[in-house]
Amino acid sequence: MDTDSRFRKLKMGLKGKGINTVIGRGSVSEGRFRVERGVRVDGVLKGELVSSGTLIVGESGVIEADVKVHDALISGRIVGTLEADEKVHLQANAAFAGKIKTRMLIVEEGAIFKAECDAGGELQIKEPDEAGEGTPELADQKSG
Repeated sequence: MDTDSRFRKLKMGLKGKGINTVIGRGSVSEGRFRVERGVRVDGVLKGELVSSGTLIVGESGVIEADVKVHDALISGRIVGTLEADEKVHLQANAAFAGKIKTRMLIVEEGAIFKAECDAGGELQIKEPDEAGEGTPELADQKSG
């Protein structure tokens, strides 16, 4: 499945949270952006982006910014900070450098990923009982 088909499939599954802002190939946009719904970047975006919807970065897209979105599908390049409430999916031709925080992270084989990463919520280590029996375990503490 090619990248455009993946984007169309993702857009169809957004349940009314479609893309309403596009930064096209060849465009350079700098500043602070607040977007009610989804954003697709095929050009260059620099600065800050906050969106309640999905961020889609096409293969020609470049973002140098602090970004906060609901979820993200990345085929282009991001340098900066990315915080996604739900999921970040870095496709095989994606490149990411910076800090990332999300509930779920998918990194396809071939993606470049150089980041400080916080994914999946909080974990606590359960210690053995007072008698020293048992082994330490990880207790998943999902943050909400």
